[in-house]
Amino acid sequence: MLRDRLHIFPVFIVIYVPVSFFITYGIAVYNGNVKPDFPYISDTGATPPESCVFGQLLNIAAVVAMFVFYIRYKQIDTYQRTCPRKAVSRVNKVAFVIGLLAAFGISMVGNFQEGNVWIVHMIGAFLAFVFGGVYCCFQTYLSFKLPNIPGSTRNLRIGRLVICVLDFAFMVAIFVTFRFTKSSSSIRPGCWTTKEPGMSACLASTISEWIISFLTCIYVATFTPEFKYFELIKAKILFHELTRNNEVPGNENSETQSNGTVVTTAITETSAKY
Repeated sequence: MLRDRLHIFPVFIVIYVPVSFFITYGIAVYNGNVKPDFPYISDTGATPPESCVFGQLLNIAAVVAMFVFYIRYKQIDTYQRTCPRKAVSRVNKVAFVIGLLAAFGISMVGNFQEGNVWIVHMIGAFLAFVFGGVYCCFQTYLSFKLPNIPGSTRNLRIGRLVICVLDFAFMVAIFVTFRFTKSSSSIRPGCWTTKEPGMSACLASTISEWIISFLTCIYVATFTPEFKYFELIKAKILFHELTRNNEVPGNENSETQSNGTVVTTAITETSAKY
């Protein structure tokens, strides 16, 4: 039962995603498809067989991330119902949509390798990194707007703000240095050596990318203490019993017997919890 263990999912993200990256990195280096000196994360999953593993692992991460973002959305939505504020509600909804797009971008990065469908891969990377950063900023805003939400602390809110600032700084570093990695050589950056003229810029870009990925995972992990005070209840399920004519009644089930008597059967209602 996970109704009171929702904090497991942020912990899963912060462990699973880095491990996934290191698995594909190890396979790629072992097969000689990338150099061991900090390749782009995408380069570690650009060539079979690691590309297959890379795609599968990121698909799982994307699904779990979507679930985490949904839990966070419902948590804030439920908490502020007693004293609703339009600004908080709107930001919460927008943040949820942006989070879903960021998670979808993660799946796109894994399924569309840069060597096969470059433009789609880059769109996915943009969604994952940029939208992921925007999601963190919105959640930081909500954290300061709702300081009394169970599990929230001042240090936690400041920590989220620091992560957002660092995320923005390394994002700028990627955009500044990335263009040098595309113009300096025709060889894929993951296969560069120290002799390549743009290797310094490449390392700055790749290291920034790895750091942003880890920072985002850490940010998601900050939801852990707040999720401990939150339960997610399943939606109610209504079962309609069909009549002899296979008709579904509106609010009750009526069945006519052979003697003309109408028999009414109440709808079965179930409600379960996680």
